[in-house]
Amino acid sequence: MEYRLASRSGLKISALSFGCMRFADAESAAATVRKAIELGVNYFDVAPAYGGGTAEPWLAAGLKGLRDKAIVTAKSGPGDGGAGIGEEYRPAVGFGIRSADQARTQIERSMKILGVDHLDVYQLWSCSSDVTFNEALKPGGFLEGVRKAQSEGLFDHLGITGHADSDTMIRWLSDYDFDLVTIPFQAADTSRARFVQFCAERGIGVIAMNPLAGGHLARVAGIFPKIALELGCETMVEAALRFLVEYPGVTTALCGLTYPEQVEEGVKAAGKGALAPDIASDLELRVWEVYSNVKHLCTGCGYCGDCPEGILIPKVLEMYTKSLVPSLSETAFDDLVQKASENPKGYDPSGCVACKECEKHCPNGLPISQLMSDAADRWPKLD
Repeated sequence: MEYRLASRSGLKISALSFGCMRFADAESAAATVRKAIELGVNYFDVAPAYGGGTAEPWLAAGLKGLRDKAIVTAKSGPGDGGAGIGEEYRPAVGFGIRSADQARTQIERSMKILGVDHLDVYQLWSCSSDVTFNEALKPGGFLEGVRKAQSEGLFDHLGITGHADSDTMIRWLSDYDFDLVTIPFQAADTSRARFVQFCAERGIGVIAMNPLAGGHLARVAGIFPKIALELGCETMVEAALRFLVEYPGVTTALCGLTYPEQVEEGVKAAGKGALAPDIASDLELRVWEVYSNVKHLCTGCGYCGDCPEGILIPKVLEMYTKSLVPSLSETAFDDLVQKASENPKGYDPSGCVACKECEKHCPNGLPISQLMSDAADRWPKLD
């Protein structure tokens, strides 16, 4: 495993890191964490809301006896997951923090659940708009409480995560010191490249989340396996990770990992080194061509929450995206018919009443109600 120095923090972070959003169950979570540490992965990113509140205790079980081998990060913030402010402080979720005392309470809560006496990194979570950032900076607010906790040794380094554009994040980090940043960055979306360069010039560690575009680049169906082979890679997972882990300024690829074999695949891919520059450029171009009809890509984070009409929003958007990709559309609709037979309401986008509650919490700012309408227009007859 290769380790990269994030010079502002002094942390040496593994080229592949572990996102704890996609655990399946307690047993496999612990096994996956342990396999990751065995193979040299040392950076673990978790949040109170992940897995409906299960991710922190499941990560704790996996880290038992191995704490000294891990960089443990936790996070919370004043936001609601999207561009706004949480309506109220929700400790079990980690959003809506308005005061320094609430920030302190949240940090101590995560430390207790994780079973640690200190955290390596604490992060301002899901900060994607000026509204959220300015709320965090208010006197007596989130960052005041977090900095006080840092001065008392509860954690070592401060990070920020979010989906804002390069101009916005450059402005924020020009005015306020963060040691690490976590942003979406992968072969399907390098729109924040200028911000990555900004961070590299200042020694700020860049944690690239969604390296497989929420799983889209890991598909075994369609054109991707052929593209990967033509580029000299065994799989698109390998191609995507090799593109990312050697991208100038990127410190680590933060993968949502579920099973030990995924860790093995990711570590093997990252260990093969960089793609040649012409191959990397070709990969980026060909991924763009595949998704040229897709204007809004859902990464399946689930921040949108439960739809009051029972629609499985990430699942429907995944099907809709696949329907726009020529090499995937036929199998997508075959899969849709089968899944809709088991859950007709969950896979019926025409049930959307455009309440837009989900849109308030989407970190990618997706126009979900419009996408549901567009999906309904494309859906085959399901009765």
